[in-house]
Amino acid sequence: MASQNKRRVFVTGAGGFVGANLTRVLLKNNYSVHILNHSKNLSWRLQEISQNLHIHQGDITDFQSLKKIIQTAKPDYIIHLAAYGAYHFQTELDKIVDVNLKGTTNLLEASKDIPYKLFINTGSSSEYGINKKPMKENDFCKPTSYYAATKLGATQLCKVFAQSNDKPIVTFRLFSVYGPYEAPTRLIPVVAKAIIKNTNINLSPGNQRRDFIYIDDVCDAYLRALKLGDKLTGEICNVGTGNEYTNSEIVKTFFKVANKKTTINKGAYPKRNWDTPHWKADISHVKKVLGWKPASTIDKGLASTYSWFEDNLALYQ
Repeated sequence: MASQNKRRVFVTGAGGFVGANLTRVLLKNNYSVHILNHSKNLSWRLQEISQNLHIHQGDITDFQSLKKIIQTAKPDYIIHLAAYGAYHFQTELDKIVDVNLKGTTNLLEASKDIPYKLFINTGSSSEYGINKKPMKENDFCKPTSYYAATKLGATQLCKVFAQSNDKPIVTFRLFSVYGPYEAPTRLIPVVAKAIIKNTNINLSPGNQRRDFIYIDDVCDAYLRALKLGDKLTGEICNVGTGNEYTNSEIVKTFFKVANKKTTINKGAYPKRNWDTPHWKADISHVKKVLGWKPASTIDKGLASTYSWFEDNLALYQ
């Protein structure tokens, strides 16, 4: 177990894609990592590092148990990643509201008396809604899903809570993150597995674009924020690249870095109501306040991702 004199970070949603990668990075950077685990079993993404974690069993929607856990963990930093509704099969409105709004409120209130150095709330680019130009933090938001609406609500809750209680709280609005441990139904894992297995790739019919950002760059943004601490109080920061790619361009780049091809069935996957021909971040603000910019090109990020999937395909069987 980690030494008690290390900097303590409390992470919700550690078992998810971003959380599992960030948890590993925090451990490598000598943080004592405390995680909130809501299920009886630990996420498959965390099994191999479980002995290095402080695991607290609890539910973010249960305020009393959460408060006891926070008081036990006594974190120097809090990273809030727990969310519900980002996947097409997560449709229950009451649960989306419970986790994203009530859960965030509970975490803010439960940690209110903890003198933490920084609380990072994780938002989403979906808060902006469809936009023809690069998305800026001060844009008027027009969410188009329950998930996006509740994430926007959580962002605003954090901002007002920080102002009302003089707490160092910031929000990172993540764009389309990809890399190791991503959910198997997402585009990047689907394509990687298809290339490795030489099976067909089903794509949607349109030319929708997304701002794809490699997970290592996202983790670097969180690390930089932890080092700056309360200097970032009240900020909302886009974490993206400022570039956008169609699904077809992603597949073609994958073919290039893997030096392998397979069959593409364009139009075999139905178009979704939030698909749009433009979706990218304006990252001028985050560059200024965080001194951060992404280091990975799309070629480099996809090459690293493909290599990881080749080595870890058994996790997805």
